[in-house]
Amino acid sequence: MFTTNIIFIHFLVWVAIHCCDSAWSNGSVVFVILDQEVTPHMETATHLASHLTHQANQLQLNHKIYIASEEWPNVAAWTYIPVLERVSSSHGDNSTWVVLLGERVQVKLTALLDVLQAHNSSQLIFLGRGVSDHQETIIHHYQSVDPDNPFLYPDARFGIVLSTPLVNRLAKMWNDSGGRKQQSEFNIDAAYEFSTLVWSVGVRLTHTSAFCITDRPGCALVYTKLTRCSNKLQTEDIHFAVKSCSHFHEERLPIIQDTWLGDATNHAIYSDVKDSRYGTVSLGVPNTERGHCGKTLAIIRHAAQLSHIQWLAIVDDDTLISVQRLTRLLSCYDPGEYVALGERYGFQATTSHGYDYLTGGAGMVFSKVLVNRLAFPSVCKCPSDDTPDDMFLGICLQRMGLPVIHSPTFHQARPKDYPEALLEGEAPISFHKYWMMNPREAYNLYLHTTPYSPQPGSDDQPVSDSSMAANAQKIHNIDEL
Repeated sequence: MFTTNIIFIHFLVWVAIHCCDSAWSNGSVVFVILDQEVTPHMETATHLASHLTHQANQLQLNHKIYIASEEWPNVAAWTYIPVLERVSSSHGDNSTWVVLLGERVQVKLTALLDVLQAHNSSQLIFLGRGVSDHQETIIHHYQSVDPDNPFLYPDARFGIVLSTPLVNRLAKMWNDSGGRKQQSEFNIDAAYEFSTLVWSVGVRLTHTSAFCITDRPGCALVYTKLTRCSNKLQTEDIHFAVKSCSHFHEERLPIIQDTWLGDATNHAIYSDVKDSRYGTVSLGVPNTERGHCGKTLAIIRHAAQLSHIQWLAIVDDDTLISVQRLTRLLSCYDPGEYVALGERYGFQATTSHGYDYLTGGAGMVFSKVLVNRLAFPSVCKCPSDDTPDDMFLGICLQRMGLPVIHSPTFHQARPKDYPEALLEGEAPISFHKYWMMNPREAYNLYLHTTPYSPQPGSDDQPVSDSSMAANAQKIHNIDEL
């Protein structure tokens, strides 16, 4: 009798423990970590997968974890739909939720499962940290904005959550070619474009406040700011190549001289003419109205002859950039590897003949060993001087079998073209275009490494938007971490 009671007590303890550990009983969850195919990013993804596995095992969660760079390389996983097609094929009938994770999030699995349990997984559900445009923007093709009924799209840094029925619906629509016909040839803002695709089946993004920039109780995903890396890199190791032309010397060059150019101790302004007023140099390539491939490849070949640099940063004369932050970011990469870094766009990226490229206005950064390789005409030779340089470099990189590395800190447009929520959590490195804004003010607010206020008697206008100033102060606080 005593032995029987002991056995029964052990059984009750086992049930209690496993009941508490089994916090999830509503089917299985598929996790996909959307990393990038270069060493530091893959290492981060592996660490995230390990941490997630540990939590899932503790909770006895039926799960599957994929690392995109390992499982599905070279399929434009960053646009979401190629991954969802494959997940639907493998797990369309044996899972309830699909979670696509940004590589730099901290997952609090118990809290995440609480979020999922608040929704019916048999319905078409689309969850994320929702953001919305406050004005029409070129990034989204000037789509109309209704402030009373904003169109939400997810903050791609966190990722997205979809019920499996929605994944299956999207995969079927895509495979039936309906989705493909709705997509633009260009992949610019994958999160926004994916949301429009989901909306085509009548589903809008549901915002969850459990995806957090700053950790607090109830957070399920927390975005982790890039830590300072130990590699020693000096600003002098980066050659900043500014593309300009005589037409814009007086209009644009004083702006970069007043803002960031003084911090770039190793720089040159490459133009179609020598201009002693601004110190421009000419590489003998005539100016073109568009494209500028000839000029850019001439810069690359010239930089290949510079023996004491580790990196080449090519920027437009209307690009604003933080030299200090770029130096800090590049210290996390190995200049001895082939590295192409900036803001990633795509041209028909989800097709077999498409490719990714670095959009030029945000700034394109290349390791010196990659510069040396691109300098060979047999590797990369412009079809014409006015071929789009950024897109053609993307083709060259694809032919070499090299990925482009995306950083959300590079921006092709102006600060006002982005939701404030997307500028939270990490200090930006670049913005592009001076149109309808005060570029000096924008630089000092968003890119200068010390808080800014106009000096008495200065030509700078006071900050016109208190929310802009508040958001800029948050950025400076991040710089101090």
